[in-house]
Amino acid sequence: MQLPEEFVERTRTTMGERLFAQFLHGLDEEPPVTIRLNPLKCYYMPFDFERRVPWCNTGFYLNTRPQFTFDPLFHAGLYYVQEASSMFVHEVLRQLVPEPVLMLDLCAAPGGKSTVARTCLPHGSVLVCNEPVGRRAQVLAENMQKFGHREVFVTNNMPRDFRKSKLMFDVVLCDVPCSGEGMFRKDEDAIREWSLRHVEKCWRLQREIVSDIWPQLRDGGLLIYSTCTFNILENEENVRWICQELGATMVSVETKPEWNISGSLLPGFEGPVYRFIPGKSCGEGLFVAVMRKGSHPIEDRIAEGTHVHIPKGQKLRLQDLRALKVLHAGVTVDAAQDPKTVPSPALAMLAALDKDAYPRVELNWQDAIRYLRGESLTLPADTPRGFVVVTYYHVALGFVKNIGSRANNLYPDAWRIRSTHIPQEPPVVLDLPNSH
Repeated sequence: MQLPEEFVERTRTTMGERLFAQFLHGLDEEPPVTIRLNPLKCYYMPFDFERRVPWCNTGFYLNTRPQFTFDPLFHAGLYYVQEASSMFVHEVLRQLVPEPVLMLDLCAAPGGKSTVARTCLPHGSVLVCNEPVGRRAQVLAENMQKFGHREVFVTNNMPRDFRKSKLMFDVVLCDVPCSGEGMFRKDEDAIREWSLRHVEKCWRLQREIVSDIWPQLRDGGLLIYSTCTFNILENEENVRWICQELGATMVSVETKPEWNISGSLLPGFEGPVYRFIPGKSCGEGLFVAVMRKGSHPIEDRIAEGTHVHIPKGQKLRLQDLRALKVLHAGVTVDAAQDPKTVPSPALAMLAALDKDAYPRVELNWQDAIRYLRGESLTLPADTPRGFVVVTYYHVALGFVKNIGSRANNLYPDAWRIRSTHIPQEPPVVLDLPNSH
């Protein structure tokens, strides 16, 4: 792998020779393939415990990379494809958020960390997932609807727009846009696009993003700051700036030595930060720091080793978001009660939907792929007319409208499989019971 000379020089200086050598060795290795099960929909354990991601009890390493596109259960939201390091958000929230909260994932597309958060937030919590870029926000909305949880809202706004909403959040996740150094192993474009000028632009933008959302974080609330980059300007330097300029205090997360997570690489800065470095930890590049909005000195918080207290979350209604551009405002089971109204695609994906709310028809793999490509289906002759949920391994894929001679496909056009090269056999991702 040919890395930019300036990146090599700066990163070697930051990491030191030993860690940098590990890092270079890691970049030459194949990236691990990991998925995270959706406990709302996956009611069985299809993997051995030994393959589990250590910091996320629903994350698992795969031996190979299957063609996820042609697995209907991927589209059904039974699991999410996500690299292992990003699943560390699960451990952060599990340890530090014991009570229901109102949480904002500020730069959320495509939805990996949002689905992590929705998995482990305490019952009664509400999650707002936001993405400033319109096209990416649509992908976020799709993934969050497929995940199947009711208490999820998806918005498409700039961070500063949240001031208009007057909403106050207990937890804000800022997975900020960055120079993408942690993507070098997976994306050659990230290498070509890297420059010192880009790094400079990114760390300034990151501070602007945090400053814009800081007023909407409750006193005592948590800011989770993360990047997928290695340099200290976008990481430790920004964390120190947030503490000094905004009055944040750092919060520690308990980890285990065998996880091989690195700490601060900035001389003189000993605050608790968490770095995942290829070649050392089993995942891609990730940096995470957790801060509390408050006035306690950093040194006192580190010495105490205490966790923050999170105020109880608040209920969220659509009118609370009227100042924002809302793409998805959750879904309720009440929507299933009008037989004349075309149901929302999100309703079929809702994990809490009563199995008797609509007739259901189980599809084999070939018909499931046809459905996901937007083609019409012929259902069994005894299928009731009207709206029908089609399933695969008894997990909902979406709606059709049965008119007798055929069933009109209601799967959203933007969600459809576009590839014309369909494999002969279904990919094997999960060890499924009751196979077709």
